[in-house]
Amino acid sequence: MNYKALIVTLLAGAVVAGGAYAVTTSLSHDVADTGAWREGGANATAGITQVPSSSPSAAPSPSKAPEGRNTFAGTTDGGEAGLAIAMNNGKAVAYICDGRKAESWMNGVAESGQITLRSAKGTGSLSGTYANGVATGTVTAGTKTWRFRIVIAKPPSGLYRSAAGVRKRLDASWAIVPPNNKQFGVRWVNGVPEAAPILDTTTNTATVDGAPYDVTPVQAPQ
Repeated sequence: MNYKALIVTLLAGAVVAGGAYAVTTSLSHDVADTGAWREGGANATAGITQVPSSSPSAAPSPSKAPEGRNTFAGTTDGGEAGLAIAMNNGKAVAYICDGRKAESWMNGVAESGQITLRSAKGTGSLSGTYANGVATGTVTAGTKTWRFRIVIAKPPSGLYRSAAGVRKRLDASWAIVPPNNKQFGVRWVNGVPEAAPILDTTTNTATVDGAPYDVTPVQAPQ
């Protein structure tokens, strides 16, 4: 190969390489512009809390103080039904029951002193406020509506549900309320509600026809 041919070959190679670089750069920008990399980044960093920079120009954004985990429990006004509400950092789950047939599981938001809960099928709802260890408001299950004023309770007061593995044999729920850990529960048998069996809170079991069934305490989601 003579000197001139060598120069032509080198120039051609440079053009091809430059073209490849341009294509690669263009593709990289296309991916960034579509936000595809942002989706991947969000998934990869889920659950990681960023530490604010110590630089004076990088002030951390304001955020609400964590609500913490609390369980409120008690009877409705007049003592007709038992109600327990488990809260955890802005989320809440509640169970209302008259111990006969009216009952409802609800979930939703509990933050900044306000509670708004609703059942999955819309047959139950709860609206209220909480402050200084007391929750007050109105709760509905089916056609029944009650007012309530309940307080922060300690175990065994709270919410309970038959364990998932035994619900075909025992489909039951309980609200256990202070001051005497009174139980309000309903058991469903062939689609018909009836009073739930007594829940043994020392073993978290309920016995039906001589057979013990596991029961699970219910807490608000993380």
